[in-house]
Amino acid sequence: MGEQSRARRERRERATYLATVSNCEGTWLERPPDAEEQAKIDAAGRVLRRFRLEALQLGADQDAFNRFSLEIFRDERFKPLHFSDDLIEMILDEIGEPPVVEDENDPSFTNYLLRALGVVASSRVRRVMAEQARRFLPQYVDAGQYKEALAIEHNCYMTVMSNAATPLLVQMLVSGLARYYEEHETDEAVTS
Repeated sequence: MGEQSRARRERRERATYLATVSNCEGTWLERPPDAEEQAKIDAAGRVLRRFRLEALQLGADQDAFNRFSLEIFRDERFKPLHFSDDLIEMILDEIGEPPVVEDENDPSFTNYLLRALGVVASSRVRRVMAEQARRFLPQYVDAGQYKEALAIEHNCYMTVMSNAATPLLVQMLVSGLARYYEEHETDEAVTS
């Protein structure tokens, strides 16, 4: 098989895989970036390299950084990256339903999220989620939202380079769970 044929096949396989990992089917994120979009992502990355001091300051307080990152990833524009029903069902099959927590000091839900990520956050899933999240960098850089862009870039780096429960993965899981339960409760109410 020629190099071009192999590249086309890999792109098709990847597009299909993206739709099984996230909720991106039917959105601009369903297909890998073309050359023009990739150039914009690369240019945004180069701009962010000029903000090394700001990046260090951003990461100085890990709890504040995590809260800030979660707020970014709660933005509606990240909805296509919420974990897919396939991943949510894999989690539910493996470890069951998430606990209902009434006391904010109860670690049960946090522990559940960590176990759930252990089920689905393979290196391939981590790489795909990070690559997809980086596609938002040009939007933030073009808007002058460098702090947000730096947080996204650092989350992407940590998602790929560690086994950590990064804010990117946590928020995509939590949002995926919420969407899954909303859709399936509606389905059950209609069939009842």
